[in-house]
Amino acid sequence: MRKLARKYGAQLLAADGMFAELAATTGPEYRAADGVHPAPAGHAALAAAWLRLVA
Repeated sequence: MRKLARKYGAQLLAADGMFAELAATTGPEYRAADGVHPAPAGHAALAAAWLRLVA
């Protein structure tokens, strides 16, 4: 995805890094209980990051 975003000049929300940083402070289960699918707090973090990216 990163390579394609660079190639086409598209914006990329690097959610993997964002979730890793957030997990360091709250633990991963808070934002993705099963480690894959976002929990409500994970969806909120994605939405806030996306709004910062496109605003």
